Amino acid sequence: MSGTDTHDTLRLLEADGAATGQVWQATLIQAGLSANQVYYADAVLREAVSRFDGARIYVKSDADHLKGASKDVRQLVGWVSQPRFVEGAAADGGRIEAAIHLPGLPDDIRKLLIEAHKAGRANLIGLSIDATGSAGARLVEGRRVRAAQSITRVDSVDLIVEPGAGGRLVRLIEAAPAPLTPPEVSMREKLLLQLKDQAPAAYARIDVATATDDEVMAAYREAFAPPATGAGEDVLEQVRMIEARMQARSMIAASTLPDAAKTRLQDDFAKRARFAEADVMAAIESERTYLARFAESGRVDLAGLVPDIQVEDRAVKMADMLDAFFDPAHKDHRSVGSFREAYIEFTGDRHVTGQYAQCDQARLRESAGASFREALDSTSWADALGNSITRRMQQIYVGEPDLQAWRKVATVGRVNDFRSQERFRVGGYGNLPAVAEGGAYAALTSPGDDKATYAATKRGGLETVTREMILNDDVNAIRRIPAELALAAGNTLYEFVFDFFRTNPTVWDAVALYHASHANLFTAALDATQFAAHRLAMVKQARAGSAKRMGVSPATVLIPFELQETAYNLFVRNQNLDKTFVQTINPEVIVVSYWTDANDWVTVADPMKLPVLEISFMNGQETPELFVQDMPNVGSMFSNDKLTYKIRHEYGGAVLVDGEKGTTKAVVP
Repeated sequence: MSGTDTHDTLRLLEADGAATGQVWQATLIQAGLSANQVYYADAVLREAVSRFDGARIYVKSDADHLKGASKDVRQLVGWVSQPRFVEGAAADGGRIEAAIHLPGLPDDIRKLLIEAHKAGRANLIGLSIDATGSAGARLVEGRRVRAAQSITRVDSVDLIVEPGAGGRLVRLIEAAPAPLTPPEVSMREKLLLQLKDQAPAAYARIDVATATDDEVMAAYREAFAPPATGAGEDVLEQVRMIEARMQARSMIAASTLPDAAKTRLQDDFAKRARFAEADVMAAIESERTYLARFAESGRVDLAGLVPDIQVEDRAVKMADMLDAFFDPAHKDHRSVGSFREAYIEFTGDRHVTGQYAQCDQARLRESAGASFREALDSTSWADALGNSITRRMQQIYVGEPDLQAWRKVATVGRVNDFRSQERFRVGGYGNLPAVAEGGAYAALTSPGDDKATYAATKRGGLETVTREMILNDDVNAIRRIPAELALAAGNTLYEFVFDFFRTNPTVWDAVALYHASHANLFTAALDATQFAAHRLAMVKQARAGSAKRMGVSPATVLIPFELQETAYNLFVRNQNLDKTFVQTINPEVIVVSYWTDANDWVTVADPMKLPVLEISFMNGQETPELFVQDMPNVGSMFSNDKLTYKIRHEYGGAVLVDGEKGTTKAVVP
């Protein structure tokens, strides 16, 4: 889980002379409920303090910060040092403070910060963390919100305009003409002096030489905290029990107990004066055990009971719901019959207005996955829908065996850019010469420098999901999107590969792939005699650098639909008790669906023995990718009432050097 946070006040800490705005004291993150409905407990922040030490500071736009993008060295302006946790006056009221060093801050922004500080507007610019951690759910003041459970890594602290979790510049840290101690120490001394004068007993319990700032602060609060009153304790207990009863209702309702058992437990806990969460869990388990006695098997099948009474990760649930909508094989496919309902469940936008203001923001963030980026974002729905479309599209793409037939006649490679790729001849050394005892090894004759060249090409297009499609609940049209995208990408690659055999292109030696000089071009129709002739021509092809035959036979026959019956009778039917020579070769027959010439046919060798083609994918990405093409307008879930997705597939290929020796073709007049 990844995220971001902060906004407060700054103060400048600098050496001698006028303020230059290079060192500030800042609040990085505040405990409690953030503006974006994420709850940060003191314990989580206290445990994460050390991870802020040395964190990089970037200047970013709010949009780049939300995406976790644009970590450019030109945006790097400083670092964090001396992070510490400062206790608050109440539980979960603490914060993480630190010194932030901004030597790389542009002069105009630095001047703006200094002038804003002088004018008492230190909150003009805020801070927001970009961090990774885990989150769950929690009831706070009767509302279910996301609660950070841990912060495991801090990627950066960003200067942005609208932070959300209390991140702020506190003060410009200016040194007096010759300060000997930082401001934190002088504050520490003030606290110690007040303890010594007004609470000598508390002061005596402190080892001044070794006590940390947090320990001094804790002693100060303990010494000067107002005495608790019985009335206050009663109010706190009443609030705690209100929250406990709400939690109990949620836990019991989420269990898989029968309705009558749920009602009995709800009534029981409504009457109890005091109980804890553990009591509720124990009561549910006790009820399950009681009911199990009446089952024939000796137990009630409540598999997954414990997960049922735990808070479920809504992001996982929402992703699974969208997957179920698109995938007919999904166990819950029939349960998700309305795309409009799926949209409303995800966003809370019950009237499908597409306006971010009409969405349940807490629900939208939970649905998209817990993020500690505290600025607001309206791309969550588009991204989540795109992820589900991508998963289904790639599932269909890989699962179409006919469209993957090209892999049987080509080798697969990888390229890292769009520049021209060169593939040199491999092999051609001839036989290894004998080496006499104690004799020197002779140099082998290197292969020629013949090469084939090609470059990867970007292919793609756009598809849209409109607001009208959601309002009209056009289920079939939406469900067809991933299938149509997969088929479009698959057919494009399929035809790209088999067109090398159909169009007879010019290859590495400036001669057509099928040519008399290559000894691989024929003119007779498919039958046993002609197939044997094609086979003989292929096995007689000579190895580069020698006159020795390669001895590689056809492994595949490529045909149009019109020759499918002929090929079946020739290679597949076992009508003879004694198989013919051609039947013993048993090549795989591939019907190339889009070939329209009714008579032409092709043989191809096993690409593991004699590769004919190489097809390479950009960065090894063999499946097509899907992206959100248009970023939604500010405050809108849609751009022009539609979400536009971009499909992209990048690859290229060519006939390899000596590839002509691994294929034959009959161009029948």
